[in-house]
Amino acid sequence: MEGEKETKQNDQNTLVNQPNSQPTTLSKNAKKKLLKQQKWEAKKAEKKAQMKEQKKKEGERKRTEWEEKLSSCASEEERLKLIESRRELRKERMGKRAEEKEEKTQRHRKAKEFGQNIVIDLEFADLMTNSEIHSLVQQARVWAVQLALLENNCVVGGRYRVV
Repeated sequence: MEGEKETKQNDQNTLVNQPNSQPTTLSKNAKKKLLKQQKWEAKKAEKKAQMKEQKKKEGERKRTEWEEKLSSCASEEERLKLIESRRELRKERMGKRAEEKEEKTQRHRKAKEFGQNIVIDLEFADLMTNSEIHSLVQQARVWAVQLALLENNCVVGGRYRVV
């Protein structure tokens, strides 16, 4: 934004404000925090890629186990029973999830009826780390979306649709 100062770190561990160009040295503690944050950001993308690869391998492992289980069935009848039992388990899981979503929706509607207020004090926002600020913003977004959907009589859950 226009009124905000852009800060950049130079080689002498000082912050330079672009408009004023007055360098301010960082304290030892601030240097440690800055270094820690830079390391965390560097590892963030790496961890995300590792998790994605691990999830892919786990999916492949489960798929091969299922295919081996199906191929080990002696008769077509056993194979069909195995497939049907898996479908039933999935239906049960999905039914349980739907019930949990409905309970959550009812709790939110009840909370809306009795008028819960949310107050967020940002007086110490300048002392928060980026990850803490990001977490707070995400929490506020989730609540804002859920409240907006409740006001419009929409289902709150994984997929939003008008009722």
